[in-house]
Amino acid sequence: MARPRAFDDDKVLDAVMIAFWRHGFEATTTRMLEEATGVGIRGLFNAFGSKEQLFETVLKRYLRNISATLEQVFATPTRGSIDMVFAGFSQPEPPDAIAHAGCLMVNTVNELERTNDAIRAQVNAYRALWKTQFLAALTADGIADADNRAEFLVGALWGALNQVKLAGNKAAAIPLAEVVRDTVKSW
Repeated sequence: MARPRAFDDDKVLDAVMIAFWRHGFEATTTRMLEEATGVGIRGLFNAFGSKEQLFETVLKRYLRNISATLEQVFATPTRGSIDMVFAGFSQPEPPDAIAHAGCLMVNTVNELERTNDAIRAQVNAYRALWKTQFLAALTADGIADADNRAEFLVGALWGALNQVKLAGNKAAAIPLAEVVRDTVKSW
């Protein structure tokens, strides 16, 4: 009979997610995963598979978490929902907050050439999720050319999140976010 796990899957996956989020797939070593979780690499791999499989699991978890958040933000889809997304860059965070690392999915885009199709599919699903939410909000408000404008918003969001990653500070995205907010209001 298999021995029960000596760790909480949710806590371990959250710690693994943070490690990958801060450092990226390639730079996150097995030693870093052990230190982040307090679980030996054999235990992690036995429970979740290889490093790549563990990363896929974390990306799926991240996508579910963001999807649940977006359901709340866009419960009544309007330009106000879009404004709330971009206004979020102005909200202060503690210095060690993960928000200063950008976005796990956007950060992963820079590593797509070195990953598999399952990881690429998660990134594409994440992008589609944002576009769908933006499109619904623009359409609900009767905004012309909603599809192209939704694409613009996805690009602007990803650019803002890259600014955060590059600077290591969420506030780095504020100038871009403010321009996007003004642009959306003008539509």
